[in-house]
Amino acid sequence: MKNSLIYVALFLFVVQTWAQTSFKEATTLYLMHSSGNHLEKGSDNAGWIESPTKSNPQQITIKPVGQGYYTIQSGNLYLSLADQWNSKFITSFSGDEAKWAIEQGQGAFIKLRCKANNKYLGTDSNSAHQKVYTDKSGSDMKHQWYFSDNVRQTPPSDTARYIVSPQVVRQHFDGWGVSLCWWAGQCGKWSDKKIDEIVTWLTSPTGLNYSHFRYNIGGGDDPENRHCDQHHMGKGKGLRAEMEGFKDFSGDEYHWDRDAAQRKIMLKIKEKRPDAIFEAFSNSCPFYMTYSGCVSGNADGGKDNLRPEYYEEFAHYLVDVCKYYKEEYGIEFKTLEPFNESVTNYWYANGSQEGCHFDYESQIKFVRVLEPILRESGLNTVISAADETNVGMAVEGFKRFISANADGLVGQWNTHTYSGSNVDRARFCQLAHQTGKDLWMSETGAGGNGIGGNLSMAQRLIDDMRYIQPEAWIDWQYMEEANDQWCTIRGSFANQTYQKVKNFYVRQQCSRFIKQGFDIITSLSPQSLAAVNEARDTLVLIALNEGAAGAHVIDLSLFSEQPVRSKIRAYRTSETENLVNALSSVKVDNSTITLSMPAQSITTLVIPIRSETVGMNDLLVDGCEYLIIPRQETSMAVSAKSSKVTLENVDYGDAQRWRLSLQDDGTYIFRNALGLCLTAHRAANSSALTASRNYSKEQNFYIDEVDYPYFKILASRGRSHGLDLVNASSNAGTTIDIYLYSDGNTTPTHRQWMLVPLTSPSDTDDIRIVHTEDQSDYSYDINGYQVSNPKRGLYIKNGKKILVK
Repeated sequence: MKNSLIYVALFLFVVQTWAQTSFKEATTLYLMHSSGNHLEKGSDNAGWIESPTKSNPQQITIKPVGQGYYTIQSGNLYLSLADQWNSKFITSFSGDEAKWAIEQGQGAFIKLRCKANNKYLGTDSNSAHQKVYTDKSGSDMKHQWYFSDNVRQTPPSDTARYIVSPQVVRQHFDGWGVSLCWWAGQCGKWSDKKIDEIVTWLTSPTGLNYSHFRYNIGGGDDPENRHCDQHHMGKGKGLRAEMEGFKDFSGDEYHWDRDAAQRKIMLKIKEKRPDAIFEAFSNSCPFYMTYSGCVSGNADGGKDNLRPEYYEEFAHYLVDVCKYYKEEYGIEFKTLEPFNESVTNYWYANGSQEGCHFDYESQIKFVRVLEPILRESGLNTVISAADETNVGMAVEGFKRFISANADGLVGQWNTHTYSGSNVDRARFCQLAHQTGKDLWMSETGAGGNGIGGNLSMAQRLIDDMRYIQPEAWIDWQYMEEANDQWCTIRGSFANQTYQKVKNFYVRQQCSRFIKQGFDIITSLSPQSLAAVNEARDTLVLIALNEGAAGAHVIDLSLFSEQPVRSKIRAYRTSETENLVNALSSVKVDNSTITLSMPAQSITTLVIPIRSETVGMNDLLVDGCEYLIIPRQETSMAVSAKSSKVTLENVDYGDAQRWRLSLQDDGTYIFRNALGLCLTAHRAANSSALTASRNYSKEQNFYIDEVDYPYFKILASRGRSHGLDLVNASSNAGTTIDIYLYSDGNTTPTHRQWMLVPLTSPSDTDDIRIVHTEDQSDYSYDINGYQVSNPKRGLYIKNGKKILVK
């Protein structure tokens, strides 16, 4: 049995060298990226990171300009936000675009937040000669920096310290997958032996372990090329993007012999993986249904290309393909997705692939036509929508469907994550849960260079899983010819040659070990992902390190038993390693695991351990300590060191440890380890949240479930006011206030909170702190339990009160 007075996160309070977050005067130095590259002003005046070995590296000057903001100067130019997300050096610092706050990052790193948009400075890649952008969340290591007077200084060692909570289940996971478009249309022409091998790599439990697949229903371009250039897709995505349609004109019979190659791959997948789940999706309707006569889009990429008079015919086309595969091959698609990134202007005549713009309103109109046709087909297939490229666009489209009362026509919500913030990810998740729909992250991928690019994609995967909480996570491409970033195997379609690339092993670190039926649980590091199996006897923990050599220090004290090192399996992929045994990097001290990680590496721990799942009634326990974590940024916590209540980076300190005290009326008092209580002040036309040592009736709060494990925390009078992130911001230092709810059924994500226990609820049956006042330096025996340095106060042991004076 664990002693709950020995605070589970005490191991976190170690001496660290924190990054410098303030300057009293102008200071010239190097601004170093977490990769070890440094910030420079490029020849185009944009911000870039460059190699420290580059000749004549540039220093920058940090200068305070008041109210906690600084300028970042190169020569006589100032780093500034430009065009919503870019960074550029300009001649003036008078605007907020050129003012930066320096905030504590992870470990010895700092973050730079632009005053104009409250976003952070960062990159999309760790490689040298990469542009720097001002639209980042701050949670990724590529958004972190450090100061140095030596351009070749090695990045500081990064130690991530965090707790894993088996009680707080985030989602039930159904599996990993990939689109069959376009690689399957090429590889399906290969020899049976080679097809068998690449599909085995894809589906085997010891391979990628993929179980979800997206079949592309081709539209098909005009065989006579009357309105587009012949092989125009070869100028962009390559001839592999030329999809065959099953009809050449209205009234034509279906040519089912077409698309035989993609079909062959799909059937081989079904043979190898009988439990495979398939989705059918369309990039474009057939050419003869379009305005332009070209399946790559309208002449104006911002306008619809499907003529409204063909809505019904196109709907029948899609459903007939689904029926054919059910009747002929026994493959019933779970879902049918008629759109692909449709509100963008990417798709235009003579473009690089099939694509079709649909305004949000047009999507709704088409779904109203498609749904009854699909329902009357006798298939169990349901509609999925709407595969937007950006999560923010997906949120907007989702809201449009809901406001038009059309969300009931859709059985599953899909989004791509080529771009989008974690805030948008959380909002998209909430909308899906609110409407009771399944949710897929249905396509993503990224460029970059080497393992740095691969690990950057792994961070996106982790963000998707933590915030979108999808039932399935789907890759874009399995095989590519010309790169090792957008694929997991690289080959030559013509020569039938292929090999695994580093990205295969990076993806395997997740997909091989987090399996169908696992639950994603809470781990309080943005560079981690944790899951438990259905039997609750195995924990899988993925730890990511994009920077210099470092460590993850992981507290597992909330589990029912301690980890045993000899039973742990550890696998690592780095620049020189592919899924190697990494147990030598693991140290176990009671319930704490210290995992040493080389630079640019990803490690998966498989840990035999016992855990229990709890619901709301079991999670919220009188006397337990909790972190209060905002839904839209899980690396932050509610903190109060004085009367002001703010959001800060999770550090497990006294200011963030909130003890719940259940009152007779069902409300709770939140008191942190500094003795400060959350207090809701309400006047006639205003409200405010403070932290106070003095008792007040305004310290009573209701905790109402919104979307488990997320809650709203409401002031007790009327339950009309609740905790709110001011301006919906998730940045460090954001003020937490009290906000009036105008609609009791609507709780935006910036008013939702996750309560993460710091002590196991079961421990409160043994020893529980009721009230503490200050810290004293002595030991005390509480009913047979020796406790070092207890706090003065009232305790409960097995229902008996014990007073420590």
